[in-house]
Amino acid sequence: MPPKLKHAEFRGRIGTARTTVTPPIGIYSRTWGSAKHDVAEGVHRPAVASCLVFQSGGSELVFITMDSCCADDGEVAAIRAAILKRFGLKPEQLMLHPSHSHSLPVLTRRTGDRPGGELLTAYLDGLAPICIELVEQARANLAEGVVSWAYGRCGLAFNRDAVDPASGRDICGLNLTEKADDTVLVGRITDQNGKIRATIVNYACHPVSMGGGNRLLSPDYIGAMREVVERDTGGAMCVFMHGASGDLTPRRSYEAKTEVADQNGRELGYAALSVLSGMFPPGQELAYQGIEESGTPLGIWRLTPRADVSTQLSGRFLTTQFPLLPFPSREELEAQLASATERFAIERLERSLARRAQVGDGPNSDFHFTVWRLGEAFLVSTPAECYSQFQIDLRRQFPDTTVAVLNLSDGTTTYLPKPESFGRDVYQARIAFYKPDALARVTEMASGAIQEMR
Repeated sequence: MPPKLKHAEFRGRIGTARTTVTPPIGIYSRTWGSAKHDVAEGVHRPAVASCLVFQSGGSELVFITMDSCCADDGEVAAIRAAILKRFGLKPEQLMLHPSHSHSLPVLTRRTGDRPGGELLTAYLDGLAPICIELVEQARANLAEGVVSWAYGRCGLAFNRDAVDPASGRDICGLNLTEKADDTVLVGRITDQNGKIRATIVNYACHPVSMGGGNRLLSPDYIGAMREVVERDTGGAMCVFMHGASGDLTPRRSYEAKTEVADQNGRELGYAALSVLSGMFPPGQELAYQGIEESGTPLGIWRLTPRADVSTQLSGRFLTTQFPLLPFPSREELEAQLASATERFAIERLERSLARRAQVGDGPNSDFHFTVWRLGEAFLVSTPAECYSQFQIDLRRQFPDTTVAVLNLSDGTTTYLPKPESFGRDVYQARIAFYKPDALARVTEMASGAIQEMR
C-alpha cells in the first residue's frame, strides 16, 4: 500500500453549546494562602461552560467543561448524578471537567460560612441546572460532522519542581534544568461542508498566571487563548481541555496583573492556530502518488478523500483502590489548626483537613477515571493532578494513536507525582494521598483500556 498521512478522525452526530457562568462579584474566592483578600472584587474575563455531545449509532458521549478552580468530590458527585438521571446516561458516558483556573472559586460548601460564602452556596446550587440546560442545547443542535486531531508544540509550560538557589529549599517555581512537555493537541469539529463549528485545545499547564495578589475573577490564560482561536475561526467556540499539568506552570506565574494571563493565553492560542492552519480538510488524507521526473525524481503527495473515517464511539469507567500514604489524623490536624496564626499555614491545614475527610481513616481509598474512544482518538480523564509523565508515557506507548489527557475531571482527588518526587520536600508529593507507585498503576490501567478499546 502507498504511504499515507492522515489525522485521527471521528465521524458522527455532534452537538455544541456554551453559556456564561461568571460568579458574582463578592463571592468567596480565596484559592491562595498568600492572598490578603477573601472575596472577588471584579471580573477580568468572563467564565464560561461548554458542552460537546457525540453520537454514533446507539452510542452517546457527553463532555462538559467549566471555568472553575476545582470542586470537592461531593459537589461533583451531586452534579453528575443530576445529569446522569436527567438523560439516562451511564457513568462512562459523562465527563465533567474544570479548567482549573486558580482565579476562580473552589467549588465547595465547606467555605459557605466565610465572607462571600452565601454567594458561593447559591452559585453551587445553580450549577446542575446550568449543566442540564447545556446538554439539552447541545442535543438540540446535533448535526453530522467530523472531529479531526493534530499535535503541535507550545513553549508556555515549564517544569515547576524547582529549588531555591539560596536555601536549597524545594519550591514551586520555574525549574530551568528539566524540559517540560510542550505538546499541544488540537481538535477541530467541522460540519458536512467543512466549516469549523468548534475547536478543542488540550494542553498541560497550570492556570496560575495570576497568584494571591490578583483580586479579580478570571479564567486565567484560557480566556485570551479562547479569544485568539475564536477570532480566527469565524467565532466557532473553543473548548479547553486541561492536560496532565501536576508539575507544569506558565513561564510567567503567580503575578497580580491580568496582562500576564493574557500574554500567556495568546501564546497558547497562536500555537493552536498554527496547528489548525496545517490540518487537512476533514475526511481527507495526504497520499503518495508516485514519481514525477524533474531535475531530480520528485515524490508526489496529494490530498485524496478518505474512505475509512471511524464512527466508533465508546467509554469505560475504571475503578480501583490505592493504599494511602500515612498523614496526620483529623484530631492532629484540628489541633494544629487551632494554634495556627499565619494565613498561609491556616490554608494548608484546612486543605489537609479536607483531604483527610475525603479519604476517611482507613488504609485505602477509591480511585476512578474514564477512557473514551472517539473514532481514532482516545480521551483519558482522571480526577487527579497527574504529572506530565502520564501523558508522555501514554503517547509514547501508542505513537500511532492520538491521545488527549485531562486532569481533575469528575471529582478532585490528589496529585500523582513521579516516584522520585517523594524523596524531596516537593509540594505535590507532600500532599499526595497515594503511595509513589500510583502514577504507574494508573498509566498501566489507562494503557490497558486503550489497548482493549482499539
